Amino acid sequence: MLNFFKNVFKKGELRRRIIFTLGMLFVFRLGAAITIPSINADALTAGATNTGILGIMNMLGGGMLERFSIFSLGVSPYITASIIIELLSMDVIPVLAQWQKEGNTGKKKKDKVTRYVTLILAAVQGGSLTYAYDNMYNILNSSSVWTYAYVIVVMMAGSMLAMWIGDQITQKGIGNGTSLLIFTGIVSSLPANFISTFNSLVAFDKGTQTMVLGILWYVLFVIVYLAIIIFVVFNEGAVRKIPIMYATNSNTTMRTKDSTHMPIKINSSGVLPVIFASSVLAAPRTIISFMAQNNTTKTIDSILNYQEPVGFCLYLVMIVLFAFFYSNLQIDSHKISEDLKKNGGAIPGVRTGLDTEKFISTVLNRVTVVGSIFLVIIAAIPIMTPVIWSQTSNAALTLGGTGLIIITGVALETTKQIKTLITRKEYHGYIRK
Repeated sequence: MLNFFKNVFKKGELRRRIIFTLGMLFVFRLGAAITIPSINADALTAGATNTGILGIMNMLGGGMLERFSIFSLGVSPYITASIIIELLSMDVIPVLAQWQKEGNTGKKKKDKVTRYVTLILAAVQGGSLTYAYDNMYNILNSSSVWTYAYVIVVMMAGSMLAMWIGDQITQKGIGNGTSLLIFTGIVSSLPANFISTFNSLVAFDKGTQTMVLGILWYVLFVIVYLAIIIFVVFNEGAVRKIPIMYATNSNTTMRTKDSTHMPIKINSSGVLPVIFASSVLAAPRTIISFMAQNNTTKTIDSILNYQEPVGFCLYLVMIVLFAFFYSNLQIDSHKISEDLKKNGGAIPGVRTGLDTEKFISTVLNRVTVVGSIFLVIIAAIPIMTPVIWSQTSNAALTLGGTGLIIITGVALETTKQIKTLITRKEYHGYIRK
């Protein structure tokens, strides 16, 4: 570990990239702490964003929505726009599908369209959130049209600036810009979560025995937290390797090249199934919360609440369905089969073409079963914890869940990126010699 950090700061270019990345992240977190002018910060309560889809957005932003900062939307509009464009590129819109095949040129065109869609989504989300919060908590100092327009424009500008910061980190920093912004947002809230958990478990005014018992509960909480991180790291790094053999024709003989493998991650869909499932259930509940309460709205809210038995089962089923959907969306077995056939590659014991496609699809679905079970366990932990472990009822959502998958995945990916940059510099130095 010490050698790793030593190598990181020993390389001039890598050191500059890391300093640039840290500088950009500092600017992002600085903006996240600044509340939008014309917003009454005292009217924003801590419980305003703890539930529903607003709670998910607030968690991904590290509390930025709770403070209604200039970066309150964060990169959420950009992520949503990227997903929409990717889905439409799957032969839904012919132009986007054509750009998909044009390589770098097509990618630049898609990125430009994605930015326009991001701007539109930022305007829609900013306007909806401002209207909803003003109706519920009277957060605007003045409810005039100009004040609404001003706040929405600031939120749009903040979202576009966050997207630009992410792009700069990707190009001039250590990569994974958008993921690092989400990572820093979640990590920034961890100290407050641990302090809150400590205060809820440890009572200094109820006697020595109660205090010692509370400290022991807190130590157990930290151990369980670390165990969950180890579990997430293990599953994020687990892959199913499919062997690939390449062959070339030379006159009348055939020579076999060195074999390689195609890795398929157990959790190839990442954290998106959990976020999608949470959003699908939370969006109607958020809309209902703005409506007049009656027996019908209360029943619907109870059914969609994943902390209730029915909602909990729906939540887990939707995670599994989204895991299969997104895994098959990310890994196109037909395209992989065609590419292997064009490049003279084959899976040992499997015929090229349709048989290869079926084999890859079967392996992917079997692996996704394990991956979806992993996501279900991680998603269920913060919901089941207060039922099994009543001492954590005030801080259950800090234990496990979506945030841990995101920060662990981003940390592992960033570490790989840094190691790649170190190795690349070492090869360059060797070549110069």
